[in-house]
Amino acid sequence: RITAEDWMQDTRHMRIHVTGSMGSDQLLPTTSTDDSSKNLPYQAGDVATILPSNPASLVDRFLSVLPRSIRAVADKILDIQLKSGGANTATMNHPWPESCTLRGLLTHCADIQSLPEREDLYALSGYCNTNHHEGREQCDKLISLSETTGAALYGDYVIREKRNWADVFYDFDSIRWEEEGEGRKGAATPLTISRLLALLPSISPRHFSIASSPSFMRLQSSSKSPGSNSNDAGFELELCVAVVEGATPFGRSYAGCCSKYLASIVSWDKSNSGGATGSHITAEGYSDIVRLWIHPGSFSKLPLNLLMKEGHAINYSSSSSGHSNMLFETPVMCVGAGTGIAPLRALIFEREAEMMSVKLRDAALMPPSSKECDNSFTASDDVDNVLVFGCRKKTKDYYYADEWEQLTNSKGLYLIPAFSRDQEHKLYVQRALREADSGELIARHILDRRGAVYIAGGSKMARAVKDEIVEALAARLSGGERDAKRLLVKMKRLGLFSIEAWS
Repeated sequence: RITAEDWMQDTRHMRIHVTGSMGSDQLLPTTSTDDSSKNLPYQAGDVATILPSNPASLVDRFLSVLPRSIRAVADKILDIQLKSGGANTATMNHPWPESCTLRGLLTHCADIQSLPEREDLYALSGYCNTNHHEGREQCDKLISLSETTGAALYGDYVIREKRNWADVFYDFDSIRWEEEGEGRKGAATPLTISRLLALLPSISPRHFSIASSPSFMRLQSSSKSPGSNSNDAGFELELCVAVVEGATPFGRSYAGCCSKYLASIVSWDKSNSGGATGSHITAEGYSDIVRLWIHPGSFSKLPLNLLMKEGHAINYSSSSSGHSNMLFETPVMCVGAGTGIAPLRALIFEREAEMMSVKLRDAALMPPSSKECDNSFTASDDVDNVLVFGCRKKTKDYYYADEWEQLTNSKGLYLIPAFSRDQEHKLYVQRALREADSGELIARHILDRRGAVYIAGGSKMARAVKDEIVEALAARLSGGERDAKRLLVKMKRLGLFSIEAWS
């Protein structure tokens, strides 16, 4: 947890060890000049796509509100075939496995935590048993909830109170009611497994910007185990995840499907299990194996080229390691708020790793008599990395504060924090950016230093930051706002201006 224990938001820093069948031919290339950093498993700014699972407690609860005939076969192997053709083809095009148990499908495939749509409620109305003492009334209620005229009713019942599939099945118990003997004679159509699977939505993958730099992590791994090849045993990546939890107006608890899933996984040390292999099941019913894929993100063209600082040359005297004489050809400004810091952290440490790699390489070329030098990894006096980061309170949700302080002290980062609730008037990143360096930072960074700008976070924040940049550039360019927008389009084409935002 990287927020204060008494803070309302629970945000986690997570490190995931990725194993599997990835071979060296599948590793992504990198633009790094350091040969040891070639063939990285992912690139700074990439996105981890995770497919979560449902907790065992929710699966048990959902099974308990299904018809008895379905519950009886919950742990039997099912052979599932999708129907082709017909009017219902679209509704049955779910990626269910061909062979599995119903319990396994509900755990790993069906999104029973999601909120049913209005058309789902209409479909469920057809399965209410009218022989149940409230069957007809419940059928009519589901139809009312599904109609456009009942939008307010649907909003109150489903949206505001976060009622998922298990909640709806529990409330409308005539769906699961079964009679003895001939059963539902004269009643509505009974709910069967095949009809249930035609109704349920599949779990959608969730996307998280990777918060780690692969080059930096490799350098850390090499320093701990010199000569080791981290790809032989997989690799690690880090995420910054805000756990979604809360209560509805009537006190019903709810949680985010994927964030709660990740937060509930307990780190498992094989050394404490007698060397056993395979997955470990936590008390909440989660496995410690995460289904994960990596995809390119919005920041795929991070500039990493290093140049000699003007008027300097690499020398191997004891007073210089060569590192302090280097600077990046293109300075970078990162602007983000909240968990938007994740990809920006990856970008900043990827550039830091590049600078460190140059120092390590040059140190290896030093004559033996000159290797006693300053071992601190400091950037040049002209700071090439600018970070504008916003959160609510410095003492509560200032993510990775120690890292930013360390980089700032080593002159590897120019930090501009914006703590919105630490003063009487709220201070957001767009205002902090506008006022930085007496209002000259934006224009000087982009126009004078030809720097890159990367923005990550909420869509409202990203829009406000972009507006500030356009306004600052328009004040300097002869064509005003028109030229400012044209410049940003050109920078975006070159990979020097990118936004990764979400609502």
